[in-house]
Amino acid sequence: MKLDIRHTFACTPQRFWEMYWDDALDEMMRESSKLQRELVEERTEGEIAVRRLRFIPDKELPAAAARLVGAKKLIYEQENRYDAARGVLDWRMLPTVLSGKLDAAGSLRVEPRGEADCEQVVTGDIRVNVPFIGGQIERAVLAEVQRGWDRAAETYRAWLTRFGS
Repeated sequence: MKLDIRHTFACTPQRFWEMYWDDALDEMMRESSKLQRELVEERTEGEIAVRRLRFIPDKELPAAAARLVGAKKLIYEQENRYDAARGVLDWRMLPTVLSGKLDAAGSLRVEPRGEADCEQVVTGDIRVNVPFIGGQIERAVLAEVQRGWDRAAETYRAWLTRFGS
């Protein structure tokens, strides 16, 4: 399934990336999210900033989805690789369930919209290779990913209000 999530913010792309890497944003994300968000690793590889995060939702999956994936929660890690020269963050989801059967990856870029606004564009693919029920699992994962980015956008807006755009 294709992923295409867009949010507009009242800031320039440069300010967006400043916000994205700000420690205060990380704290706000932890406080406002409906999941635990842990920094697992942070390093650089040449010009690429690599950050690995672990996400543990507070909410359990619906019973039917939990039976399909074999776990009560969709716990996963995400590796982000930010290339400042390209202005693109490539991400890959590293699931703790359905290992080898769930592949989710894509990119995040920020495009200018006028002189003072920008649009965050998250694109990617989510594929579940499980006979008969793969599509159902893909839809459940896609819905959770969409909710996560929508919650993040709310926090980004709160940060911009608090710290200025």
